[in-house]
Amino acid sequence: MAYFPLFVDLKDKNVLVVGGGGIAYRKVIKLLPFEANITLVAPEICVELEEVLSNNPNLIYKKKTVDVEDIKQAFIVISATDNEDVNNFVANVCNENNIFVNTVDDIKNCSFIFPALIKEKSLVVGCSTSGKAPDIAAYVKSILMDNLPKNIDEVVENISLLRQNLKQVVSKQNIRAKIIHSILEYYKDNDFELSYNELEERMNNLVESSIVKK
Repeated sequence: MAYFPLFVDLKDKNVLVVGGGGIAYRKVIKLLPFEANITLVAPEICVELEEVLSNNPNLIYKKKTVDVEDIKQAFIVISATDNEDVNNFVANVCNENNIFVNTVDDIKNCSFIFPALIKEKSLVVGCSTSGKAPDIAAYVKSILMDNLPKNIDEVVENISLLRQNLKQVVSKQNIRAKIIHSILEYYKDNDFELSYNELEERMNNLVESSIVKK
């Protein structure tokens, strides 16, 4: 069974991470850029998590074992312990309360997959093999990273602004899509090193051309 990729706004949402070791640390590091309110619950935490706590006000640590109320307050839950009983307990409570849960290395106790993740500001890419072969997902991620433009943040912002401006002058979505595709090809052919003004000029020429107007 394949898992459907769903991108979710986590800003200000309550995310619970159960566990205090290296796996929990890696999950927390991946979650922090998405501006969630993260609660970490574990009897003890590793040194790396202690350092992260000191620098991130959105991360709260509860030095305790997880209980039902901790779970019920969460939007999503990541169970990152090596204790099967704890993981089963967390997954069962989540399932009973319709809360999405990811249990590390335990696909039967997962309602969502934590992907191999690329995040470059607005650009987010998630790679997954639906839990079958995470090393393959990591491999695909490395290929994508190697082939992204070094200035991908600037590329995204330029195209976003062009799209906004294009909506003001071209009403038909299919024509706008053709123009943006042409601009992207032009951008790529120039190694993504064009200025916004150069791209805007290209867009205006395409809008004015008889080919585009048909």
